[in-house]
Amino acid sequence: MLILTACENGRVNGPAVQLRDSELATRVAKLWPNREHEANGVLGLLCRVGLHRWRRLDLAALAPDKDILYCFWCSKVKVDGALYDP
Repeated sequence: MLILTACENGRVNGPAVQLRDSELATRVAKLWPNREHEANGVLGLLCRVGLHRWRRLDLAALAPDKDILYCFWCSKVKVDGALYDP
């Protein structure tokens, strides 16, 4: 579980928000909503077979100690090795 807090100038402004990995994956998937339509049909077929093109996201400020990968061709997201399809 991930805890996010609103900070400004090093001070906490509001209550902590707890995000589960599935909620984090859903938010990450919304960063690139049209990538399934931009990839061609062959790449979509590769994803359906299970061959993804994983890219690493640098979200250390928002999600410290989390390993976040997303597929460049479809909407799947991996958070700490667990696969999510939001």
